[in-house]
Amino acid sequence: MKKLFLFVLPCILLNIFNIPGIGIYLYRPQEYYTVSYQPGDYVQSSQQLDNPYQGWYQIYGYTISDTELINVDDVQKAIAKDEHQLALLQINLQNYPDSDISPLGLSQLETLLSAWSDAGRQIILRFLYDWDGKARETEPKDISIIKRHMEQTGEIVNKYARNIYLLQGVYVGNCGEMNNSNYMSTENLRELAAQLHSIIDPSIYLSVRTPEHYRIISQSSLPISGEDAFSGRIAARTGLFNDGMLGSANDLGTYGDEPFEVMEDFTGKGTRSEEIAFQNALCNYVPNGGEVVLDNEYNDFANALEDLKNMHVSYLDCDYDLQVLDKWRNDTYHGENCFDGTDGYSYIAAHLGYRYAICSSDCTFDSFLNTKAALSVTMENSGFSVGYRPFLSTVTIVREDGSVCDTISVDTDSRLWKSGETATWTAPLDIRAYQAGNYQVYYRLFDPASSRNIQLANETPAHKYGYYIGSFTVRYKTPSKTDTPELPQ
Repeated sequence: MKKLFLFVLPCILLNIFNIPGIGIYLYRPQEYYTVSYQPGDYVQSSQQLDNPYQGWYQIYGYTISDTELINVDDVQKAIAKDEHQLALLQINLQNYPDSDISPLGLSQLETLLSAWSDAGRQIILRFLYDWDGKARETEPKDISIIKRHMEQTGEIVNKYARNIYLLQGVYVGNCGEMNNSNYMSTENLRELAAQLHSIIDPSIYLSVRTPEHYRIISQSSLPISGEDAFSGRIAARTGLFNDGMLGSANDLGTYGDEPFEVMEDFTGKGTRSEEIAFQNALCNYVPNGGEVVLDNEYNDFANALEDLKNMHVSYLDCDYDLQVLDKWRNDTYHGENCFDGTDGYSYIAAHLGYRYAICSSDCTFDSFLNTKAALSVTMENSGFSVGYRPFLSTVTIVREDGSVCDTISVDTDSRLWKSGETATWTAPLDIRAYQAGNYQVYYRLFDPASSRNIQLANETPAHKYGYYIGSFTVRYKTPSKTDTPELPQ
């Protein structure tokens, strides 16, 4: 009798106070479920992914003028022939050295940005005053004119922020590369960078030519940290572009030849190894890209692969330098993965930017607790970098008849799925709201700016609801005596 009393009393109390757990199990058998989960087969693919904000780009140069107007038909033909996601538009403003850009000039700029945006391309933008190595002669005679040009062009640039990925440089220097300019003193550089930061839509990244320029602008010897990444500060939106990439021991002056010393004004360049280590930290959070140049040992395939990975390079010029690119085509990647035997050029092309893949999943559910099931999925990023724009993650639950049962927003930030690492996210599944039966689970990664689904590096192709994660079966179960937990004696 004593044992029976000890068993019945807790059950009565659990039922009275509606305590989740064993009380619900004993008195609400209709809420007792079993869930069996079967993960998918996550074979990774060596295919080239057609995703935004990464890969090869081609350069298009346009001079804004009041006398020779840009031929729109030529622009459209160029767009039609270009097979790449990215395009670098260089806009030469040398016809306005001592005045505002005219309304006619601004309308040409808008025509260009509108045409490339309508084609769904992601634009890398660079404004400049020189293509001939004579920036000191062609730049405006006062910094106030450059700042005014930034203001004028910025109004138009911001209209196309969805398609403009990043803006290179601060309008000055030979070819806009921030060298041999009248305006590259520490004070001028900070003034021009601050002007752009205040004008250009915060979703558009800014980029400067060297790590030294970044340190001068951020006024710190350290790269941005994970805690401050994507915060909107100038240091958190400024990346790098390197048009001397892998061109020599110091990347044609991008780096220095002596170890870096922290200066009071943050000027100074470190050695190659120091500056690549700096980029390895910084470019987890901001983009890096440019041109590989001049056939030499630093761009031999094995050396290039190591540096591109450590610099987190996400975009490269498809034409420059063809000698280097052909050298990669004639080399071969060897590794214990699906790329073994791939030519070097194709391997690098497939790894520019982010390369996300599903690599494992699991689903846990405790039928005795009044909680949701937890679907956990682990992603791997084998690309050189991350995707720097925010993507949306959703899980869709589909019934046997093909109808959608549930769509769940996943609380994860793909910008933090670092290169060479795995990241796990969890989605809650309200199993008790689902009827008994079989279900399939799909995952979609979506870019709201380009309105495109992000391709994953999995062999199984995407379904209309996304990539297959796994399946589960929900069963109702009537408790039996054998299900009852043992009670203390």
